[in-house]
Amino acid sequence: MKKIFYPLAIVLLLASCGKEDNGKLTNTDQVSQAEDKSTNKDEQKEENSAEGSTDQGQALEKLDKTYYDYFDTVTTYLTYSDDKEGFEKACDLLEKDLARYHKLYNSYDSFEGVNNFKTINDKAGIEPVKVDPEIIELVEYSKKMYELTDGTINIAMGSLLGLWHEYREMSIDNPDKAALPPEKELVAKSKHKNIDAIEIDKDKSTVYINDPNVQIDIGAIGKGFATEKMANHLKENGFTRGILSVGGDDVIMGDNPNSSTGNWKIAVQNPFLEDKDNPYSSVVSVKNTSVVTSGDYQRFFTVNGKNYHHIIDPETMYPSDKWKSVSVKADSISLADTLSTYFFIIDHEQGLKKAKENKVEVFWIDKEGNEYKTDGWEAMEDE
Repeated sequence: MKKIFYPLAIVLLLASCGKEDNGKLTNTDQVSQAEDKSTNKDEQKEENSAEGSTDQGQALEKLDKTYYDYFDTVTTYLTYSDDKEGFEKACDLLEKDLARYHKLYNSYDSFEGVNNFKTINDKAGIEPVKVDPEIIELVEYSKKMYELTDGTINIAMGSLLGLWHEYREMSIDNPDKAALPPEKELVAKSKHKNIDAIEIDKDKSTVYINDPNVQIDIGAIGKGFATEKMANHLKENGFTRGILSVGGDDVIMGDNPNSSTGNWKIAVQNPFLEDKDNPYSSVVSVKNTSVVTSGDYQRFFTVNGKNYHHIIDPETMYPSDKWKSVSVKADSISLADTLSTYFFIIDHEQGLKKAKENKVEVFWIDKEGNEYKTDGWEAMEDE
């Protein structure tokens, strides 16, 4: 599960994969310099010629750093600059934010001295939990996304999603014992998903789940929301150019100084991994935006020869089977993160309508390899 930063920043966007399972698999990585050398030299030469160089006639140096300890995924920050000291300051700032949000926006793990979403879940039906403002902000945003997606993206589905998470982890760790959650348990868990059971008291800065059987899972929303906060913090401190990729949720900041157009090239991975001759399904040119991909091909488990991925359709209680991959380009990565999961669950007609309503661009690939694109996505491919 690699994200490749080629010379002049062609970024390979993979389906996200990580521990927060109802969202998306969020695990991307930067290829090492040694691996970079295996890239086709003619392709590199063509890109170098197409992109051009800086006004000084010399390309700026690529600076990048990768982190492995946060959000159960890989984070990479990349820029082009001759200010290495400034880059290190940006990396220090980013790592502090990564450590903070990794603990706060966590539904599965506890941390000493931190009240996070696991704390709220553990206290469901017992008592309100005093939390940091960033948690209340995320809950409020999640309720807005619930309305925007007609209830499909619902952080209150944690009981059902947690059951799938349990069986997924068990099956991945012990393939010989791989199994599906029992239908009876799925039905029982799916009944407890009332988002109104999650109560916010902003004056007291508390969150309370009034139903002991309702649990919060922020997988479809949390990482994108945190990534947006971290990117904004970088910009506020003067670091306004580069790509921040948190497990496949990519924020593209500012102009690419090594490109005559200022654009960065983002390559969407071909979800049919066996097709070695065609590694990319799409390459787009973008700047000052975000791109997120959801897919079924990175993290899954197999039972009786059938793969079961991580994106659960609340209507069927099982992994959605409509698409192989869905990519979304939106100015807000919080929105792109949520909608990439939502579009993966709904059909194409609904998706087109919602894409237009929310002014986002979308690229769908179905199980047979058929591709569907909004007009705006196609335009980005032609730039």
